[in-house]
Amino acid sequence: MPDEHKTPEVSVGAQSQAVAGPPASVQVQVDVSKMETIYSNFVRLSLSSSTEEVVMDVGLHTGIQTPAGMEPIQLTHRLVLNPYVAKRLLQSLSQIVQRHEQAFGALEVDPQRRLRR
Repeated sequence: MPDEHKTPEVSVGAQSQAVAGPPASVQVQVDVSKMETIYSNFVRLSLSSSTEEVVMDVGLHTGIQTPAGMEPIQLTHRLVLNPYVAKRLLQSLSQIVQRHEQAFGALEVDPQRRLRR
């Protein structure tokens, strides 16, 4: 594979722990040549029946009203994580949101309150 598709970075799931001592970061090669980009404004999370995986379904909620009612939410991708990676993802997302709010102000997650501003 061409080198331009390989990027060295530390991913959310790429941490190792030494036998004696604190966790150490590990540099891993990430191949993005087959990566797909999607837009999602809807996420459904659940713990799988085996309790060993966290299931995250993502998709698009258009909010379009049709004569038959609200257009259904189209789920397009499913991401299955183990609880350890899910926790690291949670921590990483929390840090990203904190940095965004420090730079641009608080994010209001209630759509009704956002509309009143």
